[in-house]
Amino acid sequence: MTFKRIAFALAVTIATVGGAQAQQGSLVLYNPAGEVGELFFDAFQAKYPQIAVSVINGGVGEIFTRIAAEQANPQGDVVLCASSEAFMANPGLFESYESTEAAAFSADVIGPENTYYGCSMPLQAFIVNTNLLAEGDRPASWEDLADPKYDDKIVLANPSLSGSAYAQLAQILQLYGWDVAEKIMANARFVTSSQSVFQDVARGEIEIGVTGEANIKPLIDEGYPVAAVYPSDGTGLRYDASAIIKGAPNLENAKIFLDFANSKEAHELVASTNRRSVRTDVAAPEGLAPTADIKTFPYDADRAAADRDANIAQWEKIFAQ
Repeated sequence: MTFKRIAFALAVTIATVGGAQAQQGSLVLYNPAGEVGELFFDAFQAKYPQIAVSVINGGVGEIFTRIAAEQANPQGDVVLCASSEAFMANPGLFESYESTEAAAFSADVIGPENTYYGCSMPLQAFIVNTNLLAEGDRPASWEDLADPKYDDKIVLANPSLSGSAYAQLAQILQLYGWDVAEKIMANARFVTSSQSVFQDVARGEIEIGVTGEANIKPLIDEGYPVAAVYPSDGTGLRYDASAIIKGAPNLENAKIFLDFANSKEAHELVASTNRRSVRTDVAAPEGLAPTADIKTFPYDADRAAADRDANIAQWEKIFAQ
C-alpha cells in the first residue's frame, strides 16, 4: 500500500455543511484502516473537491506514536478507524467535537466528551490454511493455540505495533492470563505488519494466524485455501474509532470529515469491506456469520487500555527470552 496518497484541488466556494464551515485549504488524514480509509478518501474527495486531502497510511502504534510526538506542533487532522484501546490509552490527544451524526451512535461507542466515534466492530478469528491443516487438526479455541503441537505453526502481529494484535493479546489475558499467553507466544512467530498475518497463511507459508474476520472472507472469495474459525471460548466485542487530533491545523475541515466518516453513507462503505459497522442502521456484510451465531464476551476495553504499557512491557520481556 502506498504510504502517502495526495490529491489536490482548488477551493472555489465556501459552504456551510452540518456543524462546520467548509473552507479552501488542506486536510491531513492518518489512516491505519487500510482499504476503509482509502474508500473514505475517495468518497470524501468526490463530495468535497475543494479540499486538498493528504492520506498518511501506517499501523495504529506507528500513527499514535507520531501523533504524540507531534503534540506540540500537530501535523495531522483526523485519525481513522483505529482501535478504541489506543484512544483510551491516549485521552489527551484528541479534540472534543459533537458530530452532527452523534444521535446515530450508541453511547458505548462514543469516547468521553465526544473525543472519538465508533467505526467498525472487528471481531477476531483464526485464519487457517486448509491445505496445511485438516479440519480435525485445527485449533478451536484461544486455549488450543497454547498446545505444543502448534509450535512454529502460528503467526501473530507484534502487539506493540498493531492495534488489532494488542486486542488479541488483551483478549487472551482477559480469558486466561499470562500462563496461556506465554505458551501461545512460544508457539508463534511475530511479524511487524498485521497484514502479513493473513497474507502468510493464504500463501501457505504457515498454518495458523489470528486476524480480523474482514480479512478472511475476501481470501475465501478469491479462491485461497483458507477458512475462518471463531474461537469456541469467545471473541471479544470491541470497536475501532475515528477522531479529530487535538490542535488540528485544519480544524473546520477536520469536523467536516468526521461528520462524513460518521455518516450512514460512510458506514455502508465500511460494510462493503466485510467489516461490521457500529451503526445499527447499517446491515452486517453479506456472507459473514451473524453476530448471534458467534460466541462473544464483553471485551474490557478500559482494562486493556489501562494495562497496555504494562502488558507490552511484559510481552517484550518474554519475547526477548
